[in-house]
Amino acid sequence: MHPEIILKPGKEESLLRHHPWVFSGAIAKMPQNIEEGDYVCVKASDGRILGTGHYQIGSITVRILEFNTDSIPEDFFYRRLQNAADLRKTLNLIRPDNDCFRLAHGEGDFLPGLVVDIYGDTAVMQAHSPGMHFERNRIAEALTRIRGINIRNVYYKSETTLPFKARLDPHNDYLVGGFDGNIATENGLQFNIYWL
Repeated sequence: MHPEIILKPGKEESLLRHHPWVFSGAIAKMPQNIEEGDYVCVKASDGRILGTGHYQIGSITVRILEFNTDSIPEDFFYRRLQNAADLRKTLNLIRPDNDCFRLAHGEGDFLPGLVVDIYGDTAVMQAHSPGMHFERNRIAEALTRIRGINIRNVYYKSETTLPFKARLDPHNDYLVGGFDGNIATENGLQFNIYWL
């Protein structure tokens, strides 16, 4: 069971509309021992479960990952990333003459705090929240399993994207694979990508 954050009366309205942010001013009560990046369960003042997400110090205190539940499934990151890939396939962004695109765009793909760009067989991942930073290895593993995209390398590039107040000491480096070329194709044109 995750630590619980209780909202002030009436402050659940945005979450009922599936806006994924909980602002600090909406919180009535929360435990003192929560660490940045921890999973927390957010409840309305009447006890209703509104969702589960990552806790963070600051104005945006919680980024909701799953609504109406007090847990996160084991395959959460794989499912969300596969859904994002399926959408890009439907939009015709994934094709033989195009292997350069944004796979995950934070809240737009229901992955608040995460950005993933694809360049050929390399995924470049950025965490914008401590929670996503702590989950980086699970996310990298999920990226290598996505159907329809052949990801062999995952490069983590979050030294400048994480909140400066969070004492996380991130390092840009490969989480999976390594450097084996950096040619990507966009609309039939080949580019030498310098993601380092």
